[in-house]
Amino acid sequence: MGIQTGAELKETFDRDGFVIIRSYLSPPEVTEMRAHLDHYKSEIRPNLPVGPLGSMKNMNVHHDWFRSYLEAGRHIELLKSLLDDDLAPDGVIWNDKPAGMDPTFPHYDALGSYREPPSGISLWIALDSIDRSNGCLSYEKASHLKRFEPTYPLPDYDTNNPNAVTVEVEPGDAMIHGALTVHWSNEIVDRRSRNAMVYAYWGAGSKVESARSARSTSAYKAGDVILLRRCWSPREGSPAKPAHA
Repeated sequence: MGIQTGAELKETFDRDGFVIIRSYLSPPEVTEMRAHLDHYKSEIRPNLPVGPLGSMKNMNVHHDWFRSYLEAGRHIELLKSLLDDDLAPDGVIWNDKPAGMDPTFPHYDALGSYREPPSGISLWIALDSIDRSNGCLSYEKASHLKRFEPTYPLPDYDTNNPNAVTVEVEPGDAMIHGALTVHWSNEIVDRRSRNAMVYAYWGAGSKVESARSARSTSAYKAGDVILLRRCWSPREGSPAKPAHA
């Protein structure tokens, strides 16, 4: 598949609630991101409170490279164009599915929003081969146009509905989904590594709700970091530093 234009990606995102970009990262870029993840696991994580199995959140707080990627990675302009809004960063997350961990059940990310309306977008990058046997993601096309109960997991949700799409990925592949798009991971039958990085954002046009913000662990919950828009092209480098409101 050739490089998609911004307009083509925008059309797909508006219609389906997500887009898939194959080989978004080059092999050297995958190696670089994995090296920073390995450094975080070995040098930083042991000094932090014990967290949930198979997940690390707010990695941007403790690691300059992940904070820089969240605030100034080359994906920023694309995400703004897809969401049609400036971005308010939320955090960097690592996910795996080691033994003893359940699959991710059907949900949408706006369940954790401390902003209103809960407009948001996430970049999900595979660092391993992730397929149907080791917990790849599935999406429901156009689910962002529906309304679901604000409950995790979504009650009585049919993962075999006609709009369900299972996405198998290779290292460097990326998926971008909106905060209202329903997604989940497949049942895991093979405990191969399935490392993935998530860079999460809220739409800057939404407003911080103080009560919900107080319960958030995000370093950005005050809403005072805004990544402003400019034009995006598929081959551009990293944008300028973010604006701090």
